[in-house]
Amino acid sequence: MLYAKAGCHLCDDARTHLEDLAADFHFAFDEVDIRRNPAIFERYRYRIPVITIDGVERLEGRIEGDEIRALAKDLHLRHR
Repeated sequence: MLYAKAGCHLCDDARTHLEDLAADFHFAFDEVDIRRNPAIFERYRYRIPVITIDGVERLEGRIEGDEIRALAKDLHLRHR
């Protein structure tokens, strides 16, 4: 899950990295716009982007492609 909002360049970068990962692996992700839910907004407003897996916060802030690739390796994702 990617928690993000429009106009956030760090969110755009994280989304791009996730899309690149999804192109290479059997992987899909959902995106939540934090502005649509007040509780989620309060939780993540100063931390976005935030990537969670099975409800566990794994990465946040300035997220690099190599961090996401390492996470994919940890999760044992399969190449397409």
